[in-house]
Amino acid sequence: MKKPKHAPPKEISAITLRHHLGDILDQVANKRQRFLVKRAGIPAAVLLSIPEYEDLEDLIETWREQQDKEFQQSLIDSGKEIAEGKGITLEELRRSLATKARRVKQ
Repeated sequence: MKKPKHAPPKEISAITLRHHLGDILDQVANKRQRFLVKRAGIPAAVLLSIPEYEDLEDLIETWREQQDKEFQQSLIDSGKEIAEGKGITLEELRRSLATKARRVKQ
């Protein structure tokens, strides 16, 4: 599988960011441009769009789930239960949740 190509972040100084903040934020939000902000020539921060940030958060959560042995075992166990017919249908789940919601309201 080919890895999607992304342009590397554009390097800017903190002073440039300060002087052109509105324009840079427009580029980040509307054009998904990424910026590597440097202070005194040293990388200090990365600016990226909210959707890209959320994608990174999802990747981190997926990685954590893959590292969690108990979670992985629960997936295996659930798969076995479904294969054995011990699962419930979506309609059964909805009915169960509706029943619980009615109990909470009472």
